[in-house]
Amino acid sequence: MKYLFFLFIIFSTFSPNLYGQNEINNIKNGALLVRLQTNEHLVDYYSNNQMSEQATLEKQQQKKVNKEIINTFTKEWSLCPVYFFYSNFSNEIQNNNFSNVFKDQQQKLSNQEKKKLKNNFLIAYIGDTPGSLKFNALVLTNNNFQTLPRPFPRYVRTYKGLWLFKRKLNKSIQILEKKINFQLSRI
Repeated sequence: MKYLFFLFIIFSTFSPNLYGQNEINNIKNGALLVRLQTNEHLVDYYSNNQMSEQATLEKQQQKKVNKEIINTFTKEWSLCPVYFFYSNFSNEIQNNNFSNVFKDQQQKLSNQEKKKLKNNFLIAYIGDTPGSLKFNALVLTNNNFQTLPRPFPRYVRTYKGLWLFKRKLNKSIQILEKKINFQLSRI
């Protein structure tokens, strides 16, 4: 009975690590998909309340932020291919429908790239972390938008709102890539 209990403890201790290893290997063999914000709700609010000037201003600002994210990721990320999609297509991505995924210059993916992506990707986004303690970060999730189990990298803080400590996006990307490389070296 003691041996059976001991085996149960060992199995339950190491099973989350095996799950995480498969998730981390997805990035080595697959790709990283970056979710870009659209702020549809805010734009719709402005449009419905006859504030068309503010709606167009919000669209332009979000387009500028998304362009900066795309340029920074394509320049800094070197671990695997990086592709992009807008947040309003998140459900399609979960269902392995990659028709709205694009490369850095709004180029659509080829059929071969879409086949290679099927259940073989991780998702990154810039926003609040999941959980009770929320702060702005570059968050890494699996293909169902669930955080990876510990000790695998889940986020890199951006320190948004703390003007003295605010971290630039390129530095956050470098730190996340370094964390992933470290975990891949341990497998």
